[in-house]
Amino acid sequence: MGVYKGIELDDKLCRLIRHMSSAEEYRETLQGLQGVWDNLTLLGQLSGTGADMSATRQAFHKLTVGLLDNLGNETLKKVVLEMESKAQVAVDIMIRNLFERTADIGFLATDDDIRDYAARAPEYIRKLRQGYGSEKERLQAEFDALTGRLQARFHEYVQKYSVYNNIILLDTEGNVLIQLDPDNRVERSDDPLIRESLQTAREYVETFHRSDLVPGDAASLIYSFRVTSPEDGTQPDDIPLGVLCLCFRFGNETAGIFDNLKDADDWSVIALLDRDGRVIASSDEWHIPVGAPMELVLDADYQIVRFAGREYLATTRSTHGYQGYTGLGWYGHVMVPLEHAFGKDASAMLKLVSGEVLEEVMSNPSLFSEDLRNIPLQAERIQRELNRSVWNGNVRQSSDRKALNPAFSKILLWEISNTGLKTKDVFERSIGNLHQTVVSAILQDSQFLASLAIDIMDRNLYERANDCRWWALRSQFSELLAKPQFDEHDSRAIQAVLAHINSLYTVYDNLVLFDRNGRVIAASNPEQQSIRGQLLNEAWVRETLALADSQRYAVSPFAPTPLYQGRHTYIYGAAIRDQNEVVGGIGIVFDSAPQFEAMLMDALPRDAKGAPLAGSFGVFADRERRVIASTDPDLRPGTLLDLDEKFFALAGGTGISNIIARHGHYYAVGSRMSGGYREYKGKQDSYRNDVTALIFVPLCPVNSAHVKRGSKTRQRLQLQNARANESGDTVEIATFHVGDNWFGIHSGKIIEAVEAKGLTPVPGASGHLSGYLLYQDMTVPVVDIHRLMPERPGIKHEPGKQVVLVRIREDAVLGIMVNKLGEIPEVAQHRVQALSSMFSGEGTIADSLVKPEVSHDSGELLLILSPEKICQRIMALKNKEAPPATGGEKAAQQA
Repeated sequence: MGVYKGIELDDKLCRLIRHMSSAEEYRETLQGLQGVWDNLTLLGQLSGTGADMSATRQAFHKLTVGLLDNLGNETLKKVVLEMESKAQVAVDIMIRNLFERTADIGFLATDDDIRDYAARAPEYIRKLRQGYGSEKERLQAEFDALTGRLQARFHEYVQKYSVYNNIILLDTEGNVLIQLDPDNRVERSDDPLIRESLQTAREYVETFHRSDLVPGDAASLIYSFRVTSPEDGTQPDDIPLGVLCLCFRFGNETAGIFDNLKDADDWSVIALLDRDGRVIASSDEWHIPVGAPMELVLDADYQIVRFAGREYLATTRSTHGYQGYTGLGWYGHVMVPLEHAFGKDASAMLKLVSGEVLEEVMSNPSLFSEDLRNIPLQAERIQRELNRSVWNGNVRQSSDRKALNPAFSKILLWEISNTGLKTKDVFERSIGNLHQTVVSAILQDSQFLASLAIDIMDRNLYERANDCRWWALRSQFSELLAKPQFDEHDSRAIQAVLAHINSLYTVYDNLVLFDRNGRVIAASNPEQQSIRGQLLNEAWVRETLALADSQRYAVSPFAPTPLYQGRHTYIYGAAIRDQNEVVGGIGIVFDSAPQFEAMLMDALPRDAKGAPLAGSFGVFADRERRVIASTDPDLRPGTLLDLDEKFFALAGGTGISNIIARHGHYYAVGSRMSGGYREYKGKQDSYRNDVTALIFVPLCPVNSAHVKRGSKTRQRLQLQNARANESGDTVEIATFHVGDNWFGIHSGKIIEAVEAKGLTPVPGASGHLSGYLLYQDMTVPVVDIHRLMPERPGIKHEPGKQVVLVRIREDAVLGIMVNKLGEIPEVAQHRVQALSSMFSGEGTIADSLVKPEVSHDSGELLLILSPEKICQRIMALKNKEAPPATGGEKAAQQA
């Protein structure tokens, strides 16, 4: 433990709590009240009131320590969880993207046009160096045409896969044969990736370093692989002819990831670090520059670190990987300046939540630690004991006629009570605000996770739109479909190509090639070869064959299709052209069931063990609330989701969160509408398909939480102490509450109020006897006066209730069970009116009431109970009972 401004706190909080404005505000208020308690304790000792506040002061101080400790820890937990989420998502989203790149390079390196160019270009270059005259001009024209066709093909590729800014083809010696970027003047490279690409046994080479292939960059992310001889019979297969390099737009991609993770008022800096902890990308390079070494924070949730003369809260996360791929060992890293780490206001997340629902959810004990739940209970107990002490002090003052200054003593006692109420109020407000903070953090997290889910989906389907268009450009496909007729050998050759592609891109259930009439020529899935020769009559096929150019694609509605065994999915289609004439098309059947479920599972909240939080689930749905996918087995594709329209009536890329009731439980629900990724669903893209991601986080059962309801308050008669200059006598009434009723007894007849601790029930006793209480070696019967009144049920007296001890005779004491102690005012005698015997009846236990002070006073009157009539009522009930009298009745009779 450490000490911060006189308060013992968790060591980790001592350096942080000064930056938590809400915790600091409550600390100052509570420490100010501690000073008041010091003064009241001293005055109590000097006044002779018998009210020693030392124990109360110590109890409140101990509670202050517990409150600030919990307040600080919960605030820290919220911030750290947000930092961890950002760090994890930053690195995992990048790894997901790069996983697709590893498939790209392996597939593109086998492209027939690239292999053909790699085989022929060196010979053209050799001859051009040796040739002259018209022969050289002819060769140059042929080579320019060959180069132009491949340049156009590179351009087509980058138009679709815009994550790349250059494609470079080199020979085996490192000489550049062709590249897409005309501004890159490099002609030869000595980068080690060339030799590694020629020799590797893996399917790709991934490098991130300074490369002479991209001389303007400090470091470049390049995917490379060897290009081997074409399978045309002119030379042996698999002879390395060169190396193909795909240059990734690393800075552009990381900027997009960071922008999606940061808010306008966000002070956090998000970075990607290499395996040595150096910054390779930063969301704010002026703040945390690229190349700066960072202290990795992997063995703890967070750490306070120093960088450039400033203190930060920092966390680091390694990637979870994707389908076994973990990249180059990068980390996600988030740093927040300490002075700004805890200033973010999340209360706006509660704006859609109704007050009643919020109150019920905040009372759910499972959302908060046991220590936190106990603070209001302890504050209530301290205040109850304090009120009883003040109440008893007032009773003693009224019975002690020798008090030196009774007026001052009463004022002091009430000031003590008021200070206790102020202190308790601070605890209640701070706990209430903290509960709101916790709930708002859950709502914020659910919306963040929904954003993650839809981002993963958009990024994934972006690749699908790219794949179908690129594969449609494969010359082997266009040449086959342009033939007047083709045989079984042609069909099997195409099926083998499709099967090879499908083996590299496992997110597809099937790849289908069809002719200009929509008739299936070949399919990649060996279990669906029966569809060959079938005519596809689905609308997406007609749309595919009508596409205007190679940049356009068609997508089926998310609906059941025979191509996916009657299940719901998307099919992406692109037209295949020969000399600008559409000769057929390709349809790629997305394996939606496992792929969408995996996306949603990756976005679910996690428990301490890293498993999906029990009861949470995720959903993809369209604007009409039809389910696309869900991790809840009861929500099958095509079913309607019974949810407020607000979750679906969102602009692209925006989201909301709220608390909803579903199947008897409250859930925090975060929603996010798809906004697309890069060109996919962008302004230039004709494809529109709005999808909402929703993440459901369980909170508590509906109507089963222990809701803290405000006690039912009726308008009470105004009871003010009689003024000194008021004519006539006054009488002092000690008041209390029993259930919803307000009673009083002349204070001179009361001994004191005690806690109902140790109350012993008596088996077989009458219902009006609550039990016995031992008081100063005296056995005192305690009655439930509700049961003394005709047709009035008893009240369930829970732990913490109190007993008012009333003296009947010198040797006889009776206890009355009460719910709450009230005021002890001095009331003018003329306001006390005796009850008429005509109207009181046999069950009456009161002998008078207090009249209103002024004409406009209204509401429930104060009934003054008569201890004698209470005893008489007990005896009357005893005489009506058939069984023998129990100890309780005998004690009451003796009293």
